[in-house]
Amino acid sequence: MLSRRRWFQVGSFVLAGGLLALALYGVNLDNIWTAFREADYRWLLPLIVLVLGSNLLRAWRWQILVEALPRPEDQKEDAARSPRMLEASFSSVMIGYMVNYVAPRMGEVARTANLSARTSYRFSSLFGTVVSERIFDTVVLGLALLSAVGLLFNRLDVLREQFVAPALLRLQSISLDGLVGGILGVGLLLVLATWGVRWLFRREGSWLGRLWAHTLKPAVVSFREGMATLVSSPRRGAITASTVGMWGGYLLMAYLPFRMLHLAEPYGIGILDAWALMAIGAIGILVPSPGGIGSYHYITEQALVHLYGVPSAEALTYAFLTHGAQLVFYVLAGLVAVVYQGTGLRPVLAFWDTAPTDEGEATSPPRPPHDDSEPSASVASPGGPSATD
Repeated sequence: MLSRRRWFQVGSFVLAGGLLALALYGVNLDNIWTAFREADYRWLLPLIVLVLGSNLLRAWRWQILVEALPRPEDQKEDAARSPRMLEASFSSVMIGYMVNYVAPRMGEVARTANLSARTSYRFSSLFGTVVSERIFDTVVLGLALLSAVGLLFNRLDVLREQFVAPALLRLQSISLDGLVGGILGVGLLLVLATWGVRWLFRREGSWLGRLWAHTLKPAVVSFREGMATLVSSPRRGAITASTVGMWGGYLLMAYLPFRMLHLAEPYGIGILDAWALMAIGAIGILVPSPGGIGSYHYITEQALVHLYGVPSAEALTYAFLTHGAQLVFYVLAGLVAVVYQGTGLRPVLAFWDTAPTDEGEATSPPRPPHDDSEPSASVASPGGPSATD
């Protein structure tokens, strides 16, 4: 019988296929192929450089957050700032993106498990930095969406008709009494469940009490340390600079394909329009489909068709180009990272096989083989040693 996680993955692929079919419905595929043939591929190299640079900035920002964590006892003082740490962070980010296309929403877990296996940091601490990073990016995305509303002010009627009105219609079909009752019922269940779990955890001698004391509590503490790095890091200027550079790269990655497909001038799409469309398209990435497949294509096509009058075939060509180019890059970069670091996907796969020991501590994913003839380092080089072995 399939597990709940497997059912979620199957449902994600079904959702992706349905949205992709919806986006392609009634579109002449020959027009898409013609648009690809007539594209100006001189813009492809700058796009690749932008994708690489944006993700290097993401890896650098993650490295800065990791620097703010309490230093493990077996780690050298300046190891967190070393080029090896940046390489390990970048490799982990690429592997995470690659995994996300196969197992939706598991990319963050994969990149955390990979970096944890290559360093002395606990998984929970690193995952806390990832969560804080994602919260920060969600705030930036929210601001981008608000700015998109301002940029598209003269098209608010279209926005209201095509996007807001259908959502409000669905909300109005929901019974208010049922909605309030459901919210109160769920809230009551959460309160009772929280009280019951806390009572069980506080019972001395119970297996839940031992689980909390030896496994969950240390993990929660280290997770909180990771979450706090965004505000506790002394390098807030570097965090801000890397974020601005990263989102600036995203903006150019959204705009240059319009130049490549000869859509910018005919439909009056400028750099600010690309920013608004990037923010709208990001909503499609949030849908739990593999890497935004289908959902990104559908919402991007609808936005281009209804807001800028771009024909469906050309709009889908843009969506396929921007999404497909990143898919190919992330899969290839993830595979290169797996080969380069010399451990394969064992650190990631081993995370799912970890089990509590007799003392209640979870076993750690295996680290790269250590050569006793070489000096220890806090971050394993590709195929090289690790200090924690």
